[in-house]
Amino acid sequence: MTKPLISVISIIYKVEPYLRQCLESLEKLTYPNLELILVVGQSGKGPDTDDNCLQIAEEYASKDPRFKILTCIASGVSDARNRGLDAAVGEYIGFVDGDDFVDPGMYDRLYDNMVSYDADISVCGKYEEYADGTYGVESSGSRAAGEKREPELLSSKEAAGMLIGGSGFFFHSWDKLFKAELFAGKRFPEDKYLEDRYTIGDIILKAERIVYDRTPFYHFRVRTDSVSHHKRMSEMNSDADTVFVSKVLTRYPELYDEAENYILYGHITCIQNALVSGEFRKEEEKRHFDYIREHRKSTRTNIYVNLNTRVKAFLSLHSLFLLKLVTLWGKRKQGGSRAFTIKQESNEA
Repeated sequence: MTKPLISVISIIYKVEPYLRQCLESLEKLTYPNLELILVVGQSGKGPDTDDNCLQIAEEYASKDPRFKILTCIASGVSDARNRGLDAAVGEYIGFVDGDDFVDPGMYDRLYDNMVSYDADISVCGKYEEYADGTYGVESSGSRAAGEKREPELLSSKEAAGMLIGGSGFFFHSWDKLFKAELFAGKRFPEDKYLEDRYTIGDIILKAERIVYDRTPFYHFRVRTDSVSHHKRMSEMNSDADTVFVSKVLTRYPELYDEAENYILYGHITCIQNALVSGEFRKEEEKRHFDYIREHRKSTRTNIYVNLNTRVKAFLSLHSLFLLKLVTLWGKRKQGGSRAFTIKQESNEA
């Protein structure tokens, strides 16, 4: 019996150094019924201003009919994802970014888990790929060598708790397989960065059953950004987190303690990134200080707030100099820029 069609959407813009590895990995996918939608962004300023991404995509499409190319003026990640969704005809939807790559059996595993657990969303683990060529299995819930872990079936509430608790997968679109019907009437917001935060968060709250297999299949390329970029991203993280948490607490008020810890950590991270970037302006950080001040007393009895967060909350209010030193020390201890990232990855293009 023919398996249902999976539409895999790959957004491609200025990723020429990584694109062949991505497309070769898509070409080697073993799931038998795929359409591979390549949304290739162009600058709109003429061919001399673009790299060779379109030519590379056309090369692969010429030898594999599963590849379908859409070209558009580059207008951000959300616009590209939405164009891919509008073109997709599969019963299931997946995403692979043009600077990442996947293992051949990724969609076989995601689909089989989805069917076995009668799930609306199927999630897998990831590898992190660094410029020096090393990689590591996702640290949260990673497996020891040879250890067998069965997939976890989660309700919407349990998945929301995992997102804000940092105990497993996150808001990314690319480590998941979705029933296409979940995107009915839903698109990525074109007026915001961190588009996955808003859309995938809503879809997880919409889903009834999510299956999570921690086995890594997706290779996420970690590209180093400046500390000032971290500052901007942490501010946008905090905004998106606040929106998501308000929706979670409307449905599941019993998750308040987990949510409070999550938001508190985000506000502290914003202050830390401002301090180490050299762009700290106390008046600009007022909302972060206000939240920490308002919630610090209640977090003393919140079991989800660990000692590290309590100390940083105290230093945020009483000694910014020491908080900066602690932050820089943590960066050096954990290996420099590789370890010092904002609390969640950005999927910004």
